[in-house]
Amino acid sequence: MAKVLFSMTYVIDPEHLDEYREVVSRLKGIYAEEGIEYHVFEGKNHEFTELTIYPSKEEFDSSEDRLLERNDYSDYIERINRMARDVRYQTLHEIEL
Repeated sequence: MAKVLFSMTYVIDPEHLDEYREVVSRLKGIYAEEGIEYHVFEGKNHEFTELTIYPSKEEFDSSEDRLLERNDYSDYIERINRMARDVRYQTLHEIEL
């Protein structure tokens, strides 16, 4: 099955970096429980990119509703949304050769 890659890039102001790192650490655990790959990369000027790799389109389509039912996940996403600025999203679908 073709995988789906969801990426989100944003800037986190320096005063929020400790909280941000705590939140993404917890998110990584939640995604691991769900069997979803989750990575966060840091670039220049406190720009971060989250890469979330779903094993299939079906998993991608169903995961958001399932994850949002978790209070901890919803809280972490809300906290990141409050801290992030200049947010850009991209969804890519793996080509099958």
